[in-house]
Amino acid sequence: MHERHDVILGGGLAGLTAAYTLQEAGESHWRVFERGDRVGGLATTVAVDGYLFDHGPHILFTIDREIEALIRDLLGDNFHAQERQAFIYHHAHQLYTRFPFQAHLHGLPAHIVKDCLVGLVRAVEAQARGVFEPRNYDEWMHGFFGEGIAKHLMVPYAKKIWTVEPSTMDFSWIGRRVPTPDVERIIEGALSDDVEQVGSTSSFWYTRSGGIEPLPTALGRRVKNVELGKTAVKIELPEKQVVFADGEIVRFEHLIYSLPLPLLPKFIANLPAQVKKACESLRYQGIFVVNLGIDRERISDKHWIYFYEDEFPFHRLSLPANFSPDTVPPGKSSVSTEVAFSAVRPLAEEQAVEQTIKALQLAGILHADDRIDLVHTEKIEPAYVIYDLDHAHNVALIRDWLKTQGIWSVGRFGEWQYFNMDHSMRSGRRAVEEILDRR
Repeated sequence: MHERHDVILGGGLAGLTAAYTLQEAGESHWRVFERGDRVGGLATTVAVDGYLFDHGPHILFTIDREIEALIRDLLGDNFHAQERQAFIYHHAHQLYTRFPFQAHLHGLPAHIVKDCLVGLVRAVEAQARGVFEPRNYDEWMHGFFGEGIAKHLMVPYAKKIWTVEPSTMDFSWIGRRVPTPDVERIIEGALSDDVEQVGSTSSFWYTRSGGIEPLPTALGRRVKNVELGKTAVKIELPEKQVVFADGEIVRFEHLIYSLPLPLLPKFIANLPAQVKKACESLRYQGIFVVNLGIDRERISDKHWIYFYEDEFPFHRLSLPANFSPDTVPPGKSSVSTEVAFSAVRPLAEEQAVEQTIKALQLAGILHADDRIDLVHTEKIEPAYVIYDLDHAHNVALIRDWLKTQGIWSVGRFGEWQYFNMDHSMRSGRRAVEEILDRR
């Protein structure tokens, strides 16, 4: 009889933190299985001809003191904090305003500032009367910030990044994602550009060298029992065992699952019909990342820029060299753009690079005579969870059933939530704490 282990599927930040938490608790019967040849999951970095690009742009920040202490401990001298330089580009007006839009209206044409402030006042009045019961994300944006702010940026940007109509989305995910400065701060930001930044990323962290990957690498070095190149093909219930592509069968007492929830029907043949239907109903979008290496130094002084207008295929671009100069060769720059796609907005992959370069020239970030040293693309799917109106019901149904089988789902795609890296780490730790409490 083979002994049972606690099995962790996926060696990303959630799975590794779960394993580390078991290890810290003195547990010994557990194994981590990662199908890739290194740990990290989405928090990895690729080196291409002297340039470093993360697997989709990453930054670190958290309000979780325990996770912050762990991140600082893992990175040591490679930890670097810096003040955010994030902007929104308005091509129609040939100008930038600081992120978030609603807190930095100063500099926009007067009629737009007026439109935004009048809408805000009306929204606040309606909220004071108790007339604020949004049923979806579109109604939340209009009801919280007013018609002007919603119309001039928030709604078009939401459509661009999520690929679906905001009226089909829930708004429970907002939390730290949509900075919500108070009325006084919005007015102050409309009158002057000399104001403090707001939002949880006003100061963010990155590494001094190596891109984002040194974080999971450092955690992986501390964690025992990590097995790479192990691809799970089946989760057999009620036997409580995982079958791997190489034929190995591992029995588990508890399974920590950090893979995407929509894959469960592929792994578990005998899912209850309502759980299978819930898995198949989960929605997401993907990101096509276009990374460019540029033969010109410091093409911008910004960290990242948001784009909401139709002329631009991407919703955001990042400038890795401004996160860390270690990410580019001397005298060079790089750009990383993100194009959202989904089942309702298919990706035009063949045209994406050419459209991206033209759009960067239109914004003045690239010059017509700039030499592009390299083009590197990545397709990340799923990338972001789409919070449709059935999201909460479907996710709760799936995860509640999994727990009856001794399975805890963790991380961005295991919990099917809009998680940052710190959220994913906390998710892995929280799952283990629940398991240990039950034990």
